[in-house]
Amino acid sequence: MSENTYEPDFDFEEGDTVLVRVRENGSIVVKFEATCTDISDPSGIGTSRKARFEMPFGVMNSVTICPYEAEFEVVEDD
Repeated sequence: MSENTYEPDFDFEEGDTVLVRVRENGSIVVKFEATCTDISDPSGIGTSRKARFEMPFGVMNSVTICPYEAEFEVVEDD
């Protein structure tokens, strides 16, 4: 079994509920809360890890986001 040598790009893990804010030119263009379903390792040189979230409007809809493409905040369960 190989040990993961990558630095963590995300401050959350698979299964965490996360508030995601995607910005473009300094403005928030998308904001949603979703559970992280997968965090993938880089697939090649110069690539980043990616987090996958199921979108709330259907099981066939999901989005994959790199760490530099958005702001992430873990939502605490009460």
